[in-house]
Amino acid sequence: MNGFKRRKEQKKESIIRAALELFMQYGFKKVSINDIAVKANVSPVTIYNHYGNKDNLVYEVIRHQLGLMMENYKKIIYSEGTFKEKIKEIVFSKVEVASQFKGVLTPLVLRDNSVFKPSIYEEFEQEAMKMTLDLFEEGKREGCLGKDISDQTLIIYLEILKSGISSSTRLYTDEESYPRIVRELNELILYGLVDTGDRPELNN
Repeated sequence: MNGFKRRKEQKKESIIRAALELFMQYGFKKVSINDIAVKANVSPVTIYNHYGNKDNLVYEVIRHQLGLMMENYKKIIYSEGTFKEKIKEIVFSKVEVASQFKGVLTPLVLRDNSVFKPSIYEEFEQEAMKMTLDLFEEGKREGCLGKDISDQTLIIYLEILKSGISSSTRLYTDEESYPRIVRELNELILYGLVDTGDRPELNN
């Protein structure tokens, strides 16, 4: 990569970081291109040259964050370790993201910019589903999941969970409680209501 291309990419990264920070603090609708330009130490014209308009920039910010989350998910699933160890790490990872975003980014994606939702999530959904089913197969081999449960049933189960979480009106009302709620929801999803004594400690 030559010097010009490197500087161009560095500016784009600065814009994405600045936009994400402002979006998380104030929401997509309240942040202007001028606000982002000041934060990123670039001109508004530079942002328009790279992204065309604010909607395109919002799309790229969300896409960037989802890409990072997917890479982390992939790293965990295909790493060494048992099924239970990977599940625990995934839960901790989700809680860490929830703590970082404090419940801001996800509801904004789902509500303020629902026009972006299908195209953004479809880009990652197929890969995420494959990785999740690979993880479930590992769980079956280790005796942690019922071997007779079909992939079709598992996919329906995941779709029900995703639909319920995305449509919840209470999940995002308390930013301070959001990380705790995410942790507890993951515990319920993974281990059920009854504590049999074999669930890992997730409170640290």
